[in-house]
Amino acid sequence: MTGAGSLDAARRVLAARRADIVRRYSASGAGIGRPDPTGPYVITVYVTDPALVPGGPERVDGVHLHFVLTGPFRAGPR
Repeated sequence: MTGAGSLDAARRVLAARRADIVRRYSASGAGIGRPDPTGPYVITVYVTDPALVPGGPERVDGVHLHFVLTGPFRAGPR
């Protein structure tokens, strides 16, 4: 699959736009996901406040964004 829902497209967009996505949505982080195992790949945006989740569908360079409400990320002991 080479379209907007492909793994390659999600990787390419995330590599190019991660900082912009995190800043734009005040996110804790972003990664690649596939909410529906038979559906397209998406960029998963982790936010800490429900108010940060947009009311409608969002895309970046044709790739859908999927928002997940989470707590802040922090590094654990090594």
